[in-house]
Amino acid sequence: MSTGGAADLTGDWIGLYNYDFPCPPTQFEAAIRDSGGLITGLSTEMFDGPDKIGIEMHAVIEGSREGATLRFTKIYDDIDLTPDPIFYEGVVQAGGDEVEGQWTIPGQGAGTFMMMRKRGDGAAELLRVEEKVPLDR
Repeated sequence: MSTGGAADLTGDWIGLYNYDFPCPPTQFEAAIRDSGGLITGLSTEMFDGPDKIGIEMHAVIEGSREGATLRFTKIYDDIDLTPDPIFYEGVVQAGGDEVEGQWTIPGQGAGTFMMMRKRGDGAAELLRVEEKVPLDR
């Protein structure tokens, strides 16, 4: 698999995903390992559904990076709460510290996401992310 000279995505990330209907964005964190373009990792976020708000959720991330294109599938460990895999596709921005793209659950929903490599103060990084993501969807 060619990586096209793109930056290695190994590291800790913080981001937001938005829905394709009016709903506040959801913050997530991810620890990603990029092994020559093969992507693995774990993500953590707070459940934002109507019946179990505030439950911490964990998911496995598996996918690939080819050049500036990142594709991965996220599968939650609580399949009773969130049984469907979520497919992500995004573009790694110049410098390799930002990814923007779209996610989809076939037949159920879709939206956008953005994530930034964590550096130093995570709260400051999240503020930068929030400034770039339109919240009035």
